[in-house]
Amino acid sequence: MLAVCLASSGAAVVGAGAAHAVDPDRLRPGCVWRTAEDQANHVQTCSWHSESLGREVTVQVRPSDQQPGQTERGVYFLDGLGSTPAYSSWSLPIAGAVQNYSPADNLVMPTGGSGEWMTNWRTAPTGAASAPQWETFLSSELPAYLYSNFDVGQHNNAIVGVSMSAAPAIITGLDHPETFSVMRAYSGYYETDNPLGWLAIPLIQISRSGITNGLWGMWGNPLSPDNNWAHNSVARRLLTQPAPPQTIIVSTGNGTLSPAEIDAQNAAMATIWREHPEQLPAFLLSSADGVLVGGALESAAFGSTLLLQAATTAVGLPVRYRYSSGGHNWLAWGDDAHADAQEVDAALDAAAAGTSTTSTQSPSVTPTSPTPSSPVSPANVERELSSLPTTLPAPVRDAVDTAATAIGSLAPHLAPAFTSAHR
Repeated sequence: MLAVCLASSGAAVVGAGAAHAVDPDRLRPGCVWRTAEDQANHVQTCSWHSESLGREVTVQVRPSDQQPGQTERGVYFLDGLGSTPAYSSWSLPIAGAVQNYSPADNLVMPTGGSGEWMTNWRTAPTGAASAPQWETFLSSELPAYLYSNFDVGQHNNAIVGVSMSAAPAIITGLDHPETFSVMRAYSGYYETDNPLGWLAIPLIQISRSGITNGLWGMWGNPLSPDNNWAHNSVARRLLTQPAPPQTIIVSTGNGTLSPAEIDAQNAAMATIWREHPEQLPAFLLSSADGVLVGGALESAAFGSTLLLQAATTAVGLPVRYRYSSGGHNWLAWGDDAHADAQEVDAALDAAAAGTSTTSTQSPSVTPTSPTPSSPVSPANVERELSSLPTTLPAPVRDAVDTAATAIGSLAPHLAPAFTSAHR
C-alpha cells in the first residue's frame, strides 16, 4: 500500500532496503539491551511513541549481518494473548526464532497488544485511551521506522502470527501484498464471521485481557451493515478474492501432548518431587488445568484449520498446511522452529527471485487454478477433508475422519453459509 512512508523522524523514505554496514551490535536511537542474553543474541529493545497505536510501543529487533549494499528483509513476529509490553515471546529461547532464522534476516518482534487482535479498532478497547490501529502500524509506521533505523526494505517481508495473531498476520499480508510476500500462521482461528466467532473472540478478550467491548469496538457490531468482521475472516477473504500472489503457510497441533511437552511435564514433576514434594498435588492440578485448557484451544484451532484447508483445497488455492501433535503453547510451536525458519526463508528467497515454491507444499494441497473457480459447498468440503493425506499422524488422521463425518451431517445447515461466503 505504501511505496513512500513517513519515518518516525517525519522524513519521507522509499522502500529500497540496501544495507549500510554490518553492525548488528550498534544500538539504534531509543534502543537498549534488555538483558545480557538479548545482547548476546543481538536483540535490541526499541521504544517510541506510536501515532498508529496512540501510545508508546516497544519493538524488539534482531538486525541482520548483511554486507553493505545487500537487500535487507524483515520477518515480523506477532505475539499471542500472553503478550506483555516489555518483550515478545518470540525473543525467548523456547520459541526458537532467534536461534533458527537466518542471520541475513532482520527479526522484528512487536510487544504488547494482548487481546487487541493485532487489527485496526473502531473505538478504544476497555481501559485504553484511543483505538489502536495495529494493521496500520504493521504495514506503514513500523516498516518506515525499520527502514530509517535498520535499513530494512519495505517489500518482500514475512509476517508470522501465533494464536490470537495468526489470522491477523494473514489478513495484514492480504491487505498489503507489496509489503509481505510470506504469511505464516500457527494455531489460529480463521472462520470468524459467524455467530461462533462473534461469541468466541469477545469472550476470549474478556477472560484473558479484560476487554469488554470487543464485540462492537473492534470491527463494529457484526449485525450492522458496515461491520468489518467479514473483511477480517481469513476463510471468507480467501474464498471471495483472486488467489493471493504470496506464500501462505498454516499449521496446528491436534490438542494432544507432543513428545516435547510430555518430556517437559515429566522433568518438572521429577524436580518438584525431588525438591518440594509437598507441592506435588498443586503442581498436578495446575498441570491438568493447563493441559485441558491448552488442549481445548488447540483442538479449536485444529478444527478451524481443517475447515480452512478443505475449503481452500476445494477451490484450488495453494495454501500450505502442516499438522502435528501438540497443545496451545510455546513448547509445541517451537518444536519445529528450524524447519519452519528454513521454509519461510526459502519462500522469501523464491519471492525475491520471482519463482514459486509450491512444489514443497503439503501433499494434500494441489493448486488447480489461479483463482477460486470451483463451487464451495459442504459436499466439496467433506470430500476434501476425507481425502487429506494418510501420511498424517494417526491421532490427527482420526480427528480428520471425525471432522469429515461431522461436516457431512451438518451439510444442510452449512450450505447457506458457504454459499454466502462464495458470493
